[in-house]
Amino acid sequence: MRTSSGFTTVAEEAMATRQWFDPALLPKGRVIKTLCKSPIALPFDVTGSLGGLAKITYDKMPMTAGELKKRSYLQDCQICPIAVGDVVSDRGPLQIGEFVVPRELDSYLQRLWLEGGGGRQGYESYEFVAYFLAYHCDIPEADTPFVIFIGDERFREDLHRNALQAYFGGIEHEDMNAFKVFADLRRKFKNNVFLIHRYYDDMCTDKEVIDQWSGVLGADHVINLGHGNDTAVADVMLGIFALMGGTRTLDQYLEDMRERGQDQTRLAFVRRALSVLKPPSSIQKKEEDADQSQQVLAAEEKQKSPSRKKGKSVFDSSNWDV
Repeated sequence: MRTSSGFTTVAEEAMATRQWFDPALLPKGRVIKTLCKSPIALPFDVTGSLGGLAKITYDKMPMTAGELKKRSYLQDCQICPIAVGDVVSDRGPLQIGEFVVPRELDSYLQRLWLEGGGGRQGYESYEFVAYFLAYHCDIPEADTPFVIFIGDERFREDLHRNALQAYFGGIEHEDMNAFKVFADLRRKFKNNVFLIHRYYDDMCTDKEVIDQWSGVLGADHVINLGHGNDTAVADVMLGIFALMGGTRTLDQYLEDMRERGQDQTRLAFVRRALSVLKPPSSIQKKEEDADQSQQVLAAEEKQKSPSRKKGKSVFDSSNWDV
C-alpha cells in the first residue's frame, strides 16, 4: 500500500522495525569489490531534511534494479546501496552494502537503517562516502561504472586524518581535500558520478549546494529534482543509466516511460531534468549511423521502385517487379 507521501508501507515498516545500524555495514576495515562490467553505487541521504525522499528511494530501488535489467540499459550490472548521514551527529552515518546482482538487492536494503537524523548545519557526509568509493572500492573490470548520490545538502570540504582513521581504520590516511577525493572518484568511475539534487529548503543555501556540487562533478552531472518531484527519483535514476550508458536517446527513454504508464506531466519533468546530461559521443554516432542507414535504405528502395509506363498507373501491379 502506497502512502500519500509516495512510498509504500514497506518503507514505513523498515523504519519502525530497525532502530540501529547493522555493524557489518560499517566501512571500518572493509574493501568492497566486484568483477562486473557495470558496478553501480547508490549513496542516498537518509537524514531528516530529506523528508520522505529517503523512504521513496529505499522503496523504489528494487523496481529500479528490475527495470535496469529488463530494459538492458546496462550489461552485467551489480548494485551497492549506501545510506548516508552525518559523521558529526549521527549514530550510523555510513552504512555501506556490497555489490550485488539486482535479485539480491532486497537483502541489503532490509539491513539499512534510515536513521532520519542529520546535523542541521547544511552539511552531510557525502565526502566520506566519496573517499570510501575512491580508495576502498575495487572495480577492475568496470566498463560503465556509476555513482549516483541522492541528497539535498553540501559536503564538508576537508577530511581530517583522525576522522578517516576512526571510520575506515588503518594508518595510511592523511588530511585530504574533498575536491581531490571527488576528482579521484570521478577518475575511477570514468566520470559517471552524478548528484540527484533535491531542493534544500532555503533559496540561498540551495544555490550554494548546487554550486559546490557542480564545482566537483560538473554542472551536467547535477540533476535537479526540485521540490515536489520526489516520486520521480527512480525515473531520473533510470534515465541517467539509459542515456549515459549509451543504450537510449532521451526520446527513446521517454518512450520506455510511456510503456511503464507514466503520464505527460512526469514525462515533461523528466525531459527537463535529464536535459543537462551530455551523453557519450557513441550515442550521437549511433544516431548518425541510424540516419545514414535510413538514407541508404531509402536510396535502395528508390532504385527498386517501378518506373512509370505510359498509360498505366504506378500503382498498377503490373508495374512492380515481383
